This record gives sequence, C-alpha cells and structure tokens, in this order.
Amino acid sequence: MSVYHESPLAQPGDGRSLLQRLTQRYGNVDSQALESILCPSLIPIQRLDKTIIKMPGQSHYRATFAIQMTSANSQLMLPGRTGKFVPETYISGGPWREICEGRVLEVDARTGVATGEVYVGSSSRSELALALEQLSQSDFLEVDQFGSSAKVLSGLVEYSLYKLGIDSGYNVRRMPEDVARHISDYFNYDFEFEKNNVVRKVESKSIWGTNTKYARLIHSKGRDYPTSSCKFATQDIFAVSLFLRTGNISDFAFARSVPRDVRPYGLPRAAAFPEHVHQNPLCQIGDGTWFATVDEVWDLP
Repeated sequence: MSVYHESPLAQPGDGRSLLQRLTQRYGNVDSQALESILCPSLIPIQRLDKTIIKMPGQSHYRATFAIQMTSANSQLMLPGRTGKFVPETYISGGPWREICEGRVLEVDARTGVATGEVYVGSSSRSELALALEQLSQSDFLEVDQFGSSAKVLSGLVEYSLYKLGIDSGYNVRRMPEDVARHISDYFNYDFEFEKNNVVRKVESKSIWGTNTKYARLIHSKGRDYPTSSCKFATQDIFAVSLFLRTGNISDFAFARSVPRDVRPYGLPRAAAFPEHVHQNPLCQIGDGTWFATVDEVWDLP
C-alpha cells in the first residue's frame, strides 16, 4: 500500500469530502482560503513595452509593463512584488508555462497604475529578447499570494516521481529532509529506488524556467559545495521534471550522474569544479544522455 494513503483520513471512498480531508488538520479553513493558497492570482497586463533597456549601475536588462490596479489585485501591487508571466492560452485551459518574470517597481495611487520590469533569471540580453518574442499584452502576470505555489509544485513533482517508480516495479523510499547529526549524515538526494536488491540514489530536479531547453541541476552552497552545481557522486540518477516544458506533472527525463568524459552518455562537468556537474546542461530525451524512463538508465554503469 502506498505510504501516501496509510492515514484513515486519506482513505478514498471513506465518505469524507475532499475539502474536509484536505483541511481537517488546520481547523476552520474554508474553500476560499484553500484556493487562495493553491491558486496564484492572475492579473491582466494593461500595457507592455518591449523596448529592452539596461539601467545605469545594474547588471540585467529589462522591458517594462503596467497593470491597472483593482479591488481584486491592489493588495498585491507593492514595490518589489514579483510574479511570472504566463500565456493567455493557459487561462483558457492550455498547459501552464512561465514565459518570463515581472517585478513591480512603482505604484501610483493617484492613477491606480502599477508599473514594473519584465526580466529573466540571467543578465543575458538575448534570453530576454527571446522571452519577449513569446510575451504579449494579452498574457497574464501570475502572483503567488502566499508563497506556496513553488512548494506545492515541488511536492506534486516528487509524488509523481514516487508514483512512477512504484508503478514501474521499484520499491521507493523518500529520504528525510533533515536528519539529526546523531542519527546520520544529511542525505543530498531525494529518493532511493530499489529493485532486485539493487539500490540507486535518485535526485529530483527541474528544467530551467528561463530557458526550458536546459536542466537546472543546482544545490545549496555549503561546506562541501563551493559551487551551486550538484556533485556527480551525490546521486546515481537525475530525474528532471519536464513540467515547465510540457505542462504534464508526470513527464520526466532521466540521466546517469557520471561525467561525459568517463561515459559517453554522461553529463558535462562544471568548468571550474570538475567534481560537479554543469548546472544547466541541455536536456532533450533521445540525445544519448537523457532517457524517458528510469528503466533505461537503471543498468548503465
């Protein structure tokens, strides 16, 4: 039985409503509160200026946008507020996709207009230009009201990977997120997959939101991590969620965590840190490095 359904509160078909099961732990929580946490606000763009500029003393390029403040969004329109631009087609039922990002810079209480910058997660002018080609005034700025959407997405991705492993015949263990020092060293990977007494360490990652052609193989810096790139030795397999590209939470690309100069199917090394993987390698299933199933990489040495 899946560990995600052991609790009697979560048994399907037990007569409890879904809302009651989702909120029972938190007491008096209504559906509006739950929706506000799970569903970021979608705010229309009033004006979009795609002229790319670089302000004096700043390292990144930007374009500008404006939003008409309303009773529904005014509480979110504050200088420094960030959001993600998502396509109009998502609103009408298409897949979710981040085009680029937006940040509120100024709020004019007299006119009720908030103005801000359109940017990407790098200082590259060409990457911003590419994003602006895909952005239109009919798209929306998505604002996470209570900072939960990234964590919810991460949890859903990990559950989908867990379920994929179980359905593929593996025993799957989700590693503790924090471990007391008197028990064990910290686990720098997310899952253990086991089959026929063989155990592989699997790390769940994502593609890069700025340019979804690339994976985002990053790790927090620390005593053993002088760079923000993952180490090759930390995990056996990378499982990269393709959600930002396909809009399907169940889509993954898998690669073995070995250097390309050691194995032809491996990943490139970080230039200045040869024990670490390049943090933004190209990620394309079928290119000899990335595979559609964990079975395809399981027995690769």
